[in-house]
Amino acid sequence: MKDLEEYVTVLDDFQHQVENKIKNHKDEAGFPHLPAELDEMILSDYLFDYQAALDSEGTERTRYTIAGMLLCLPILVISAFPDDSLPFKGVWNVLAAIGVGLVLFLLYRILMKVLVRSRISRVNRDYPQAKEYVDKVLAFKVS
Repeated sequence: MKDLEEYVTVLDDFQHQVENKIKNHKDEAGFPHLPAELDEMILSDYLFDYQAALDSEGTERTRYTIAGMLLCLPILVISAFPDDSLPFKGVWNVLAAIGVGLVLFLLYRILMKVLVRSRISRVNRDYPQAKEYVDKVLAFKVS
């Protein structure tokens, strides 16, 4: 019956995983207790900011939409020029445009990953005690 208490919410993001683990296991032996200098409001702020940093990358649907736009954009640009002024002949122009679109999307993904990592590191720097406590909570193994 105790196993069923762990799956009480449908949301399975970082913030809810940590909150549910604390709620379901706080009375067990060996589970880390909230330090005196850290109150629940600061912990909640840390988890919210951390989750906001993770969510800033966007949903999978948003990423696919941006990928589609970045892949189509170079094709639209080359369609504005006459065929004889393009660098290649025939289908090679379209393939080159698709390659440019893939490079644009790759640059976008790298930029978003760097942005998310910098936001997470800023949140960890702003809330060092909360990060330490959450790390201990995540390291706790349910017996």
